[in-house]
Amino acid sequence: MHTALSVLVVYSAFGAQRADAAVSVNPTMKVGLYYSSTALPGANLLNDVGSGYRLGYYDKNRNFQQLASTRETAISVVKTQNVYYGKVGQWSGYYDTLTSDIAVGCWHLQLPGSYSSYEQAAAAAAAYPGGFAAWIDGTWQARVGAYLNKEAAQSAQAALGLSDAVLAGTSSYGVSVVKTGTSQILFQFDSSSGLCLGIVPGQSGTVKTETIFRGNTYYGGFQYQRVGGGNLTVSNVVPLEDYVQGVIVREMSSSWPSEALKAQAVCARTFAYRSYTASKHISQGFDLCNSTCCQVYYGMDAVTASSSKAVEQTYGEYAWYNGSLIDAVYSSHNGGATESAVNVWGSQVGYLIGKTDPYEASVVNKIPNYNWTVTYTAQELTDLLNSKGYLNSGIVDFKVTKTSPTGNAIEITFTDSSGKTWSKIRDACRTFLGLRSIHYTVTSSSGSGSPSGGSFPVNGTETLDSLSGAYAINGSGNTAQLGSEVYLLDGSGQVSQAQTGGNDAKGSDTVFTITGSGWGHNVGMSQWGAYAMAQQGYTYKDILTFYYTGIEVRKP
Repeated sequence: MHTALSVLVVYSAFGAQRADAAVSVNPTMKVGLYYSSTALPGANLLNDVGSGYRLGYYDKNRNFQQLASTRETAISVVKTQNVYYGKVGQWSGYYDTLTSDIAVGCWHLQLPGSYSSYEQAAAAAAAYPGGFAAWIDGTWQARVGAYLNKEAAQSAQAALGLSDAVLAGTSSYGVSVVKTGTSQILFQFDSSSGLCLGIVPGQSGTVKTETIFRGNTYYGGFQYQRVGGGNLTVSNVVPLEDYVQGVIVREMSSSWPSEALKAQAVCARTFAYRSYTASKHISQGFDLCNSTCCQVYYGMDAVTASSSKAVEQTYGEYAWYNGSLIDAVYSSHNGGATESAVNVWGSQVGYLIGKTDPYEASVVNKIPNYNWTVTYTAQELTDLLNSKGYLNSGIVDFKVTKTSPTGNAIEITFTDSSGKTWSKIRDACRTFLGLRSIHYTVTSSSGSGSPSGGSFPVNGTETLDSLSGAYAINGSGNTAQLGSEVYLLDGSGQVSQAQTGGNDAKGSDTVFTITGSGWGHNVGMSQWGAYAMAQQGYTYKDILTFYYTGIEVRKP
């Protein structure tokens, strides 16, 4: 379980609102589990509750169309290139391109003709060792073997007396289902029309199955797609309510008060539905990913009776604003004040309005790293800006130059020794420096460059942070800009030379201290604020209507 909460750090397009009439309850979602750089050469499944698998595809309405089935408990899906079953090291138990003596090759012998059903193709293929049924662009074929190269396939053809068979493979989108730990193909699927292999655990829909994939347990089925002809993009195809079950225990501790869990469930459900309709990840073959880019989701392992009850008691409920679903963004804690979306992401949103949060303060002692401090030297800031393409002559000053009405930093400015400035606004006040939130202040302190420890006294009542650009007046009333040789007289009568350029009070030894509180983008619901409100007796609807201005919570 999480003690420090995950933080939702990316928001969806505010314009992609969904009208009441178009919103449904508990639609089927596709959640990306492995994709892009994490896509897999092979993906294992293991029955946990229920037995066997149905093999087929999901149609455009997300209804599963069964083509075949197997009673095997442990199966794997592999891309139709040469892959091997790992026996040692980190790949032990998985299929990958690292060689071993258990290989699933991409060359096959195809028996002549085609068949009208899976049963006919499977029966014909069973007459030969390594035979299997293949569904290739809607046509049933009987194939034999999984050979690593053309020569091996030709040798097998001669040995089996299959002179009328042809050497066959698949397109770059083909996949094979194999019995885990072997080279035996159970079923092969290839479609040039955009269909993807789907697998539903269990032999029927009478049992709510649970399936182990990569160490986590999932409800629902799975889809396998070779995006761009590469490795397997694996998605969990699951009802929205089951997805929400898995999300809330990764975004909030299941031991928290039930009203906080209910608030999180409504947020997770609303955010997910908007992402589902916005087609954010459509080019990758799924609706939402399983990371903080969308919402954290690793299946059902962390689900408890209390978290499950929170989802059930809010079944089908969404958060609405003026008849459309809201963008239910949230973060771990806001440090004492939420922020308006316009000051973080540049879009004015009627229900995402910053306000002082009086609730978090009551649980500060429970929140890990609620208050935090980050320091940067002037040299570190100089190097950071240079590395990001902001070439400078040496940073001498850094400060918050604009705050929101709720006290959050919404503009910061860096100044170099030549007087050139660079400003960052909105959420960049957090992300540019890798800070935990935008709820912070900045102070600076200097080293030996200033006898006053970071400032120069003037006329006994004022101070200057720097002598650069300063003027002096002599006894005759004439003024002149300070030159390169300036001497200072301190209170003890000691005289020392001061620098007027970039290495005076804000020189390379200057340290900027950023003191803040909160974690996340500060927009929308504070998860720890929800915890505090629930402890004080507020309901989940109270929590949601506090953090999202002018909304209502209900079913479509």
